[in-house]
Amino acid sequence: MMHQGDEKGTLVLLQQGNVAAFREIYARYYSALYNYALGMVKIPALAEDVVQDVFLKIWEVRARINPSLSFTAYLYRIARNNIFKRWKKIAVDQQLRDQVMLQLSANANSGSAELQVQWKAYQELLNKAVDNLPPQRKRVYQLCREDGRTYEETANELGISKHTVKEHMTLATRYIREYFYRHAGISLALLAAILETPDHL
Repeated sequence: MMHQGDEKGTLVLLQQGNVAAFREIYARYYSALYNYALGMVKIPALAEDVVQDVFLKIWEVRARINPSLSFTAYLYRIARNNIFKRWKKIAVDQQLRDQVMLQLSANANSGSAELQVQWKAYQELLNKAVDNLPPQRKRVYQLCREDGRTYEETANELGISKHTVKEHMTLATRYIREYFYRHAGISLALLAAILETPDHL
């Protein structure tokens, strides 16, 4: 294990662009950082991407690293920020959502007890979020998301415009994602970002 004094010396060398120092830091923190990312996103390939991005970032900003501050905290802060950026990107990118859903489905089909627990927690939190919606917005959400109605069908049933239905869905799903952000871990928030993005119907 690298002692604090040794780590400071290694970080000073890293600041100077020493490749051996970078490799030492990489070897020291890779496993812990990967496990941290995997615990948050639950998808090995995504966790690996996060870790690689973190170390790339460390190399890019090496001259600004302060060896006197906690390097571990710095690493995990970069990892967390990276995950949130990915979460936001996935929320608006259909292709990325599809890719992540395929990986989540593969994990679910493997019979993972952890994933089943996670899915139950997601459903319980989703129900709480939906219950907090204003009555009309809740009804629109239930018709579109739970009953599978199109925006046009929902508009006809409720006697409102299709534009109003779309507005309700946009506000409902935004609230649900924010609710998950406040009350759940990043893995559930990521799941909400993927599953609760409005369809353009």
